[in-house]
Amino acid sequence: MRYTNMNFYNTLTPGFVRFYAPPAGGSLIVLGETPYTIYVNVPANFASESSPTKELFDRLSELKTKYTAPSQPNTTLPSENAFQNAKDFVLTLPLNRIVKPAIHVASDGEVNFQWTGSNFRIDLGFYGNGKFSFYAAKEGCQPILGDEVPVKDGIPKSLVDFASAV
Repeated sequence: MRYTNMNFYNTLTPGFVRFYAPPAGGSLIVLGETPYTIYVNVPANFASESSPTKELFDRLSELKTKYTAPSQPNTTLPSENAFQNAKDFVLTLPLNRIVKPAIHVASDGEVNFQWTGSNFRIDLGFYGNGKFSFYAAKEGCQPILGDEVPVKDGIPKSLVDFASAV
């Protein structure tokens, strides 16, 4: 993502760090509780690398914003806790070993993560109780099931192996 034709202003730590990128380039200004300022020039064609974790967080934020009111009768919206559990879970994912999941919202209030490969599928969901459940199926293997798995435990190694040994 390039920020060459817009002003980009991001406060990372209020009062301490500021990044400003005008069209001709930019500066990283580091401010502290001292009378000193440090300027670091950034080229105009600076491209910010994407982060799989940030992309997943962005998707969760998008869904949270989108699903603030029921769109169909007899549907349940995901709770704030379901989205928080999903965010906490994202931080445990070994994204260097497995691909990012697709994230959806189910009509029963579940925040759902799905991985699909040429011969496997993993379906994992959060309801906001601090736990998740999952079902994984792969050609030539017995399905793997899990229920009431604490979010803090992260994705089970058996699922990572299941998804990465394609």
